[in-house]
Amino acid sequence: MTAPVRLLHYVETPVQYFAPLYRELARRPEMDLTVAFRTDRGAGDFLDREFGRRVRWDVPVLDGYRHWFLSGPQRARSVQVARAVLAGRYDAVWIHGYSSRGAWVVVAACALRRVPALLRDDATLLRRRALWRRTVKAAVLPVLFRFVRGLCTGIESRRWFERYGVRGRRLFLARHSVDNAYFQRHADALAGTRADARRSFGLPPDQPVVLLCGKLIPVKDPFLLLRAFAEVRRRAPCSLLYAGDGPLRAEVEAAAVREGIPDVRVSGFLNQSEVSRAYAAADVLVLCSERETWGLAVNEAMNFGLPVVVSDRVGCAADLVVDGENGRVVPAGCAVSLAAALRELVCDPERRRRWGARSREIVDAYDVRRTADDVVSAVLQVARRRP
Repeated sequence: MTAPVRLLHYVETPVQYFAPLYRELARRPEMDLTVAFRTDRGAGDFLDREFGRRVRWDVPVLDGYRHWFLSGPQRARSVQVARAVLAGRYDAVWIHGYSSRGAWVVVAACALRRVPALLRDDATLLRRRALWRRTVKAAVLPVLFRFVRGLCTGIESRRWFERYGVRGRRLFLARHSVDNAYFQRHADALAGTRADARRSFGLPPDQPVVLLCGKLIPVKDPFLLLRAFAEVRRRAPCSLLYAGDGPLRAEVEAAAVREGIPDVRVSGFLNQSEVSRAYAAADVLVLCSERETWGLAVNEAMNFGLPVVVSDRVGCAADLVVDGENGRVVPAGCAVSLAAALRELVCDPERRRRWGARSREIVDAYDVRRTADDVVSAVLQVARRRP
């Protein structure tokens, strides 16, 4: 029997979205996975400045896989990983994110030891950067990326990698996903409780609910959604739920009162085990961000059979939203287009049902098991193609 590939994953901190993938990879006989965390932020209580409160994830983020918390001065922690690579303890290294100094210390160690380095990043070209920044990246990234293989999370991520020189056999898919089984269990358990879920948020039980699930921060453009919803609400009964918290919460609530927009609620922070109630209450998910590298709330909502409306600056739009089949893609910053998309869904329950069913079909291909298949396939190929 072939020995499993000793795979080291270098990442910043435990994240509730990634833990199911690590557990799935740890179960694969082809992989001997170790996850090296640069910090323990996320493993216990931590201050989330955008939520404006201390947070502790209420789902397990460390169970079911081998992990290693790096220690010592922050700036030197990647050196511990580099030493382990140089000592020959790993057959391949998977790095999450390219922008830290530590990531490139680890890449350098891989190059010296001739160990394959895979870089996963969900960066896109959707955000218009300053000319000087684009110029620097165009000069520097192709040089750095000569030493890595790319793990792209979707179509926009692939375009970004290809722009900076990672193409062909050096580029692999490792799709962005959530634990579909977890969310679909919650969806099934909450089926038939929509009216009760709405009441729990202080919403009328008998009218469609538009949902934004995320932090109330400028990049999510919550005021754009409020303006679009106000236009729809003038013509059709519906409600708006912001499932989240953040520095703009008080301003959003005040604007709804000042403008006389009825049936707008902000839930406050919802932990991972609580957010399903918001999806169960909803009829449509909106993610109208000015920029968003992916948008995992879209994956989650689709597991609840919701149609989705996203801006064209949301990274997952190219992968998860088939315009006119399971949702709409609208221009970022355009309240008129957003209102039109919401109106056709709020006013047409059969369209909501049909598009929601299509969402559930599409998201089946974006599950942690499929992502684990992607990672295993990529790692086995690069480990066997070692120079």
